[in-house]
Amino acid sequence: MKNILKIGLFILFLSILFIILRNDREINVNLQFKGNSFIENLKILQKKNGITTWTLNARKADFIEGEDKAELSDISMVIQKNDVVLHVDKGVYNLSNQSFSTDSVVNAEAKDFTIISDSIDYDISSGKIKTEGRVEFENKKFKIEGKGMKADASQKVDILDDVKATFYK
Repeated sequence: MKNILKIGLFILFLSILFIILRNDREINVNLQFKGNSFIENLKILQKKNGITTWTLNARKADFIEGEDKAELSDISMVIQKNDVVLHVDKGVYNLSNQSFSTDSVVNAEAKDFTIISDSIDYDISSGKIKTEGRVEFENKKFKIEGKGMKADASQKVDILDDVKATFYK
């Protein structure tokens, strides 16, 4: 009885092995696991002629495979030339063209003013900043609100639409 059981199990295992090997030849599956990489406490320095022009710090940077972009979270960016600090919850840094964009609220603080914006697109190489959303600029003397903003490296700022200015005494 034991010999018959052993022979039966042996034939069963051979049959299973034959089916597996036969099916493996017919199915050509390319299994590739795609994953993302991330860096915690990221710091990016941009220097020009040995002088730091801006510093970007992020708590976490997620790098998506096959793309030249990093999704950043808990971001602060210091622009040394203007002594401006940007604070953003989430944003995307494009490594290939050195640009930074975000769809979340941006708070920019400097010695004499603050800027709050719904979003921002910052082309770092040219110094151009733009936003399509609401923007608010405030200092001790006045407050300007509007929709849409463009700024260039020479610090010329244009508020594009629905501009409202309040002056303080």
